[in-house]
Amino acid sequence: MRRLPPLNALQVFETVARHRSFTRAAEELCVTQGAVSRQILALEDYYRFALFKRHPRGLTLTPEGETLLPAVKESFARIEEVSLRLTRKQTDLALKVPTCVMRWVLPRIMKFQSEHPDLELRITTTWRHDVDFDVEPFDAAIVYGSAPGPGVRALTLFDERLMPVCSPQLLADKPLACVADLARHTLLHPTRDHRDWKLWLARAGGEDVDADVGPSFDTLDLATNAAMQGFGVALGDATLAAEDIAAKRLVTPLDCVVESGARYYLVCPDSATQVRKVEQFWAWLASHRDETS
Repeated sequence: MRRLPPLNALQVFETVARHRSFTRAAEELCVTQGAVSRQILALEDYYRFALFKRHPRGLTLTPEGETLLPAVKESFARIEEVSLRLTRKQTDLALKVPTCVMRWVLPRIMKFQSEHPDLELRITTTWRHDVDFDVEPFDAAIVYGSAPGPGVRALTLFDERLMPVCSPQLLADKPLACVADLARHTLLHPTRDHRDWKLWLARAGGEDVDADVGPSFDTLDLATNAAMQGFGVALGDATLAAEDIAAKRLVTPLDCVVESGARYYLVCPDSATQVRKVEQFWAWLASHRDETS
């Protein structure tokens, strides 16, 4: 049978290591300095080596203490994260959403909320397009890619379909009647590797247009917003840009729409398949994903 070190002493060790002081650690833990000292001595007795070097002006970690500290910090952080997930109210559903998808999903979330007032959605936005349920405290997430990834259940929301978009005012100053005309415009890139424009130009016959020039942005919505302000031509997603196109904030000067092969998915851990709150939202979104918001 494995014998673990005293866990309370490990917590005291982490606190002392963070403050480099028995006194300040005792203040944070609301115990006496003697109690802190006894816990550290018990841990050092368990390991049979010193964890701290005592100096007149404070403490420093021994090499063994330096080795132990990261594992202790990581373990307590993991316990805290899992505990948060387990103790969160069963009526809360934590959802991670990329910022570029918010305008598409928000009307659906609000409609779902009005129909299910007993289930509260907690939305976290991010510029990232992935999720790691092992370390992130979410019940579900919207992700983007050619595949949803391992260990998850996935619901396809929509395929990415790329098309050039720009402001109506831009075309008044600089016409864009064919693909070759893009050479006279500033290309706005939603990725630093310019892969979207390279893909679209290759499919649309734009070999003479240089996809390596033009500013890059961290997200699709930032590039699209720049296009809306007249700074150039961006590649918008047909689904995500639909509202701005309908409102004439953006126009699509060229007819070519290219499927990138990537999709947006709703995902949840395989282990959450039978969780009622996840199933409620999953089933509702599956039946409302094609609605025009």
